[in-house]
Amino acid sequence: MIAQNTVTGLSAGTIFYLTLLLVFLTAIITAVVTKWSRDKCLKFFTRYHITLERTTGQMIWGTLRVFSSGLEVLFDHPYTDTRGRRKTSFMMYQPEVDTQLMLIVRYHDELSAKQQARRRRQVLHTFNPGPLRRIWRAVRNFVNTLRDAFNAAIGVVVNSYQSSIPAGSTLATQAGQVTQLGQTLLGKFANAYEPLLEQYIGQPVLMEMPDPQNPTKLMRSFTGYLADYTQGFVAIFNVEHEAGEKFELLLPTDPASSSGGSIATTSDATANPATHSDSPAIKAPVSPEQRNMQARLEGTRLKVQNIGYEPVAVLRLQRTGFEPLSFGCIIPPSAILDLPASDAAGAHLICRPVRRLDLVAPRKLATIRHAGDLVPRRSLVDELYQEALPLVPRILKHDDDGGNDNVTEI
Repeated sequence: MIAQNTVTGLSAGTIFYLTLLLVFLTAIITAVVTKWSRDKCLKFFTRYHITLERTTGQMIWGTLRVFSSGLEVLFDHPYTDTRGRRKTSFMMYQPEVDTQLMLIVRYHDELSAKQQARRRRQVLHTFNPGPLRRIWRAVRNFVNTLRDAFNAAIGVVVNSYQSSIPAGSTLATQAGQVTQLGQTLLGKFANAYEPLLEQYIGQPVLMEMPDPQNPTKLMRSFTGYLADYTQGFVAIFNVEHEAGEKFELLLPTDPASSSGGSIATTSDATANPATHSDSPAIKAPVSPEQRNMQARLEGTRLKVQNIGYEPVAVLRLQRTGFEPLSFGCIIPPSAILDLPASDAAGAHLICRPVRRLDLVAPRKLATIRHAGDLVPRRSLVDELYQEALPLVPRILKHDDDGGNDNVTEI
């Protein structure tokens, strides 16, 4: 005769199978949620052409893929190193993302036509979300605010149920599984709510970051509109990406010339401590922008460093007797473009300063320090009658030109 549990009315066999089912459900749900959960700010740039900067100043560019366990950058062209090994991508695992990631930037002009169209829609939906997205964000913020209370409630329910089961019962030992499942789902659902930042979603801000390559620890500054933030990252968008005039940078040819001066003038070197006095002498700059770029030979590598305060887009490399090579990468301030000297020596880099772009940075390094021009937030009733709000969430969208949503450009 099968023994019956006098409290629950379930047989020992039923309790065993329920326990087994609970263990499997907990493991499956936790694994699925963990595998498919990706940082919301990093997801902004997935499947876009980006430039990734590490804390060492090294840059990698290509198409970004975001995973729960790290990042992968697919190169534009396969790369063959000096040993003949072919490489098509660069991978950063989560521990490296946490410790080595400095900045991810996206430049509109270096995107494909399809990516440019997708980015425009992304910017529109980010700064002018519909009512459902606004309600969803409000719910997630509410849950995050009361996360401790929800965790305590889960614990009370589990303890209450556990006390109703005889001690030593198989089902009684699985209370921890239920608690783990509830806390995992709650952690993935809740948003990283920060009242100080929440008020500036869709508003102009100024972000500061330390410059790891500068011995005086000067701060980099980036301006834009706060798109979103998470526990680990912050995202800033600019509707239009502003750029300056193109200029050419002549790269050095002879390693013996490394005893010469710098591309920067004496006054520039004094103002910016990042300037290296032992860099190779190259052609005198022909524009103010070129004075903010520096090239030097280090063994078999050629280093191109941005010693200015604005990001610089490297469009292509031109060398006599060879086809032009498109780059499409961004050199943030103090970052270094590392090129093989055998392929780049004596070539011309076609560059363009960039004053506005999209970026994602880790919150442990990046700080939203200042608010820009405040855009007054209107009440719900006012929003219903507004034809367009300047990059502030609105309830209704109006088509003024046959289907294109009105967006105020930065």
